[in-house]
Amino acid sequence: MTAIKAEDILTTLQSLELIQYRKGQHVICVDPKVLDRHLKAAGRGGLDVDVSKLIWTPYKRQG
Repeated sequence: MTAIKAEDILTTLQSLELIQYRKGQHVICVDPKVLDRHLKAAGRGGLDVDVSKLIWTPYKRQG
C-alpha cells in the first residue's frame, strides 16, 4: 500500500498548473501551452506502464 494522499495529488497538479479551483471545486483544466511545456520538458523515453495493473484507493485515516 502507498502513502499517497489525495492532498498530495492536488498539490502536485496545482504546482504543475494542471488544475484550477472554480465554483467551489477543483477542476482539471489545462492550457494547451502549459501542456506543451510539460511534454517538451519530459522529453522522450520513460517506462512502459501496463495501466490495467494500476489500482488506486483513496487514503483512509486510521484512528
